[in-house]
Amino acid sequence: MVTTILLCHERSGSHLLGEFLGSLDGVRMFDEVCNARAIRPQSAAESFHRFRYDAIRSDPDLLLDPTTERHLQFIRAYFAYLKTLDTFSNIVVDIKYGHVVNFEGWWWPLTPRPRLLTYCAENDVGVIHLFRENSVQAVASGQISEQRSLWHSWEKGAEEAQARTHKLAIPDLIQRVQDLETEKSWFKRWLGKVRHIEVTYERVSLELGRGGELDETIAKFAGGVRTRPFSPRHKKVTRPLKDIVENFAELKAACDAAGLGRFLP
Repeated sequence: MVTTILLCHERSGSHLLGEFLGSLDGVRMFDEVCNARAIRPQSAAESFHRFRYDAIRSDPDLLLDPTTERHLQFIRAYFAYLKTLDTFSNIVVDIKYGHVVNFEGWWWPLTPRPRLLTYCAENDVGVIHLFRENSVQAVASGQISEQRSLWHSWEKGAEEAQARTHKLAIPDLIQRVQDLETEKSWFKRWLGKVRHIEVTYERVSLELGRGGELDETIAKFAGGVRTRPFSPRHKKVTRPLKDIVENFAELKAACDAAGLGRFLP
């Protein structure tokens, strides 16, 4: 049985790739297990927070007398538990950059490799590292989604929202882009000798589900087999930024000034 982590940041195409992974024979996809808003701890069996709550109730020493070994046993137990929730041979678990901290114990100096990735290296857990090469588009997509209160193309009102334009908060966007660039570089370094593959949003949006090399590589890595056509509910419908950002000229100038002009050629 293969366990794979889908490691990614927000607005990276994780739902589209997750749909593809879940469509493979022999694979169970667990979506954003650490996102308490998406996977509700009160009702979702796969919720990391639900599992941690039950584990602490069963063994309060996880909090009252924490040790490295006790914490590692807890992490092992969580992934072993996910495998009991279905009869599928292999599982893929979506964990965002911002949720990696949930797998730390009581201390993490921030810059060394996160404990989750150390666990992956020591237990031969593979990682699909999904990221968006164009960080400006990733962050702008997040701001636009926040303004629309719509995050996915299949949500009610998403199609109608495409006609709207938006004024972005440029200073905040530039800071977020710089932070995302740093995060991506750190995770690439942290992955080190972890068994992993890198996949970009740009490639996923163009090639996924078309029966080519990308499909084969991802399916093989996750331990699944593609036997049926892939018809995702997720659709790439957002218009180019220059068409929907009201203050695009300001955005372009700010990116140029911050050394990010390559993202808006």
